Amino acid sequence: MKNQDYEEYDQDYEKKEIDIMEKLHKKKMAVIERCFPDKNSKGQGLTIQQFLKVMLEHLDYNKDSKEETKKITLALIELFKEIDVNGDGTMEWVEFSNHIIELGLLRNDRSFKDVIKSYHPAENIKDEQKHETVIDRVYFFDRLKMLLVLEKESPKFKVYNSNTSELIWNVNAHKGYVLSAEFIPDQNLIASSSNDLTINFWDSSSFNLKQILSVPEIQLCMRYARWSSSQSNFLYTGGSDSIIHIYDTYDLKERGTLSGWNPFIKRDSQQYGHSSPIGDILAIDQQNTLVTGGLDGNICLWDSATHQPKKELRGHEKGVYSLDWSDWSPMNQCLISAGLDHEAFVWNTYVKEKIFLLRGHNHPLVGVKCLPRTSQVVTADISGMVKVWDVRNFLQIQTFNVPADEIQAFTLTYPKKQIVVGARKMFFYEYDEPKDQMLTDEKMCLKVLYNQTLTCFITLHPDSVKTWDARTGKLQQVYRELSVAELTTMIIDARQRKLFIGDAEGRIFTVNIKNGAKMKKFERHHKMITDLAHWSNDTNRRVISCSREDTVNIHDEDSQDAHKSCRYKMKQHHLSVNSLHVKQESEHLVSCADDGAIFIIDLVSYRQELVWKCQYELKKVMFLESHNCIISVDSIGNVYFIGVLESKFKSKLLLSKTYKAISLTNQEETFPVTSINYHDNLLYLGDELGNLKIWNIKLVLDKVDLHQVEQKIKTRKNNDADTFVTAMDYGQEDIAQIFVLSDIKEIGYQRKAHQDGITYIEVCKDGFHFATSSFDCCCYLWSFKNGQISKIGALILGHDANWGYRIDEKSRSEAAEQEANELLEELKDTIIPTKVEKNDGQISSSKQQLLDRLYGSKQQKELQQQQIQAEKEDKKEKALSRAKNALKTYEQFKSKQFTYQNIQNQNDQDQKKMDDSEFKDVYQEQDYDEEEEDNYNILTDLQEFKQQQLSSGVYSSKNAFKTKLIKGHHKSKFS
Repeated sequence: MKNQDYEEYDQDYEKKEIDIMEKLHKKKMAVIERCFPDKNSKGQGLTIQQFLKVMLEHLDYNKDSKEETKKITLALIELFKEIDVNGDGTMEWVEFSNHIIELGLLRNDRSFKDVIKSYHPAENIKDEQKHETVIDRVYFFDRLKMLLVLEKESPKFKVYNSNTSELIWNVNAHKGYVLSAEFIPDQNLIASSSNDLTINFWDSSSFNLKQILSVPEIQLCMRYARWSSSQSNFLYTGGSDSIIHIYDTYDLKERGTLSGWNPFIKRDSQQYGHSSPIGDILAIDQQNTLVTGGLDGNICLWDSATHQPKKELRGHEKGVYSLDWSDWSPMNQCLISAGLDHEAFVWNTYVKEKIFLLRGHNHPLVGVKCLPRTSQVVTADISGMVKVWDVRNFLQIQTFNVPADEIQAFTLTYPKKQIVVGARKMFFYEYDEPKDQMLTDEKMCLKVLYNQTLTCFITLHPDSVKTWDARTGKLQQVYRELSVAELTTMIIDARQRKLFIGDAEGRIFTVNIKNGAKMKKFERHHKMITDLAHWSNDTNRRVISCSREDTVNIHDEDSQDAHKSCRYKMKQHHLSVNSLHVKQESEHLVSCADDGAIFIIDLVSYRQELVWKCQYELKKVMFLESHNCIISVDSIGNVYFIGVLESKFKSKLLLSKTYKAISLTNQEETFPVTSINYHDNLLYLGDELGNLKIWNIKLVLDKVDLHQVEQKIKTRKNNDADTFVTAMDYGQEDIAQIFVLSDIKEIGYQRKAHQDGITYIEVCKDGFHFATSSFDCCCYLWSFKNGQISKIGALILGHDANWGYRIDEKSRSEAAEQEANELLEELKDTIIPTKVEKNDGQISSSKQQLLDRLYGSKQQKELQQQQIQAEKEDKKEKALSRAKNALKTYEQFKSKQFTYQNIQNQNDQDQKKMDDSEFKDVYQEQDYDEEEEDNYNILTDLQEFKQQQLSSGVYSSKNAFKTKLIKGHHKSKFS
């Protein structure tokens, strides 16, 4: 893939989930909530079919388009699977609403891929040049990797190498003072403006003068714009006469002007523009908008195609002379302005009012800059105070002071992140980035897992968990601050939606892979977690943990109480338990420890049995898939094959082989094995020197299968095992004649695959690829074909351009479309369970009719309409009958002329109340139309919620937000 392809894929990946939420208007949330069953009802949530039917009804899209319906359906299926992390096949209202909130809230916590670090003074980059006056402007042109410096009241400009601060050119540019500069990539020209009323154009490679352009007024700022919606590219200049001039960069001729405000004409709807000199110009291509800021404090927005005025943003009390645009993500796009005010203003260009203020400076600002492709925003004031902000939550990340009496300008460089400040000389500040971009992380890589469902690799580090796109090898997400202690191990669940993570202080918790949200905690060990395992069947889900203690804990994954999650504790080991592995098909767990013992536990009955014991510390143990054999390695380099379960060699050592590899002295020596894995008759081994070996153990396993117990007698009653198979009477001498070392064939060897010990080997499901992690802070991807081990990629911070892992996208797409088509077919017969709201024992008819109209089938709708019509006719007949009876009764009362007037009055009043009430119920007009929908959606409320959090300084609760979201703005007339 090209870099452009990578960027497009990243954008699609970020937008996929947000697009669904943008199509859901907040006004419909109240109706959607009624489609979810009550907590006390039999159904605890919506099935995927019911969820699809509800969402397809309420999302805003072209419902007549089959193609768009299928796309929305595919996204909804993925959304359902993501929200239903617990894997019960249903979605509760709490799960759905919490997920919506987390879309906004998770942007304010540790789950950022790019956590902003600190800037520090550059050690090797210093400005050694003498400057005649104070530096007034500093420009960085990324294509040229140059810094262009303008000094105050100087006719020259200087060009520096941005990486070394070496002076390259000192150009006598104008007869007057140079005021501004800009780079025009169309013709590789640099434009400079001066108070001599000219704009000069220079060749960017030789700095020879190419053209001189006369202007009517002094041009204080210039900005190049390439509009994707237009064939032409323009150079915009702003002058002291408050007029913006437009030049075509192809022929450098003026194409028009944007007039300023005329002080002699009354300001009304016809008056638009600035009434003072232009401070800065900015082009926002994503919104086809040109933005201008003036010393009058106004910010004007212009349409890029017609150059007609769009809007004014008012809020600055003083002049604006710095504008920048942050487009870190679709949720974090904003305009930021700065000037003589002590705050930087944050704007949403669709709203006239500011949305936030970046406060903290005590002096007028000299500018604001957004670092491209990051969430960083930098502001600086004239006193030399520089602040770094995070645009995702508008929090201040760092503050430092430049050692100068006063500064006038600064700029940012990229991709090498630097802050360059101009005063009497230039000051360089470098970003604290990893020194080696070829690493997976600055800290060791403890484990690597492959997630086939989400097509990503997951790496574990002491302070973070990272996810990497398997298609490109690029970093997707980094989840930090998951625990106060160092992370030690992790395991993925069967649905590949959750991670179970253990830390150095005995904690165990669950993390959502897609967003890094911590979901559940489990009962804690007293010492470091050494390994985890996960097992599930139709009725049970268990998380098994071991630690530096001598216990193995079996936790109920569905337990609501973290302190009582442990269902069973095995205390047969006497020293630190080092490794666990589950055989899913037979529901057994195997463990090994430093006491040299291997135990097997039946996960249903909790029956335990000692498998085997040796004199050395056992570090790893593993079932060999469907075979009745396990493999274990000890601390001195021995690899053991042991018979288990229904094998005739149960609890017998079948074979022992010493692992040897070439040492640093080119001698074959014995080394401890630090990682093992098995797939399809191949055993993968990694040692403490970073070597890789692959053994073919097919002959060993064939012999194990040949001597398997012929008839398995094993039944279950009340979760107890009635009969257990025992081993046949084979002696160790007999076994030695059956299993020989030549049964193990070494078919692959990679010397120094890593520079340090290999911590984990993950075999991909295709069997041809596997990944390795190491203490050398690297993670590599390998292929094994025709007896050759080849490295095809690396998970590195700088991205491996030669990444060679390929995914069968066609098969995945076809499978997803087939699932979507099947679900769409099932929707025809799907019934939506709704909440029952009681009113004197009856359901609210208006709500019932609304829900039936939205979700009922065609036949159900027709039947319902007939029932409604019949009920109306029946009510009319009953009302007419009551009216006749009332009239008859009244005539009888009048003819008899009762003497007890008080009784008669009381009866008349009761009768009148009854008749009025009944007639009102019959003839009252019912209005089933919803109010007209406004332009706000769920994400608007998320943005408002985030602003409330930041202004108050305290995060509000999710429940408070949901109350506002569902009941606050648009109360349903049917409630």
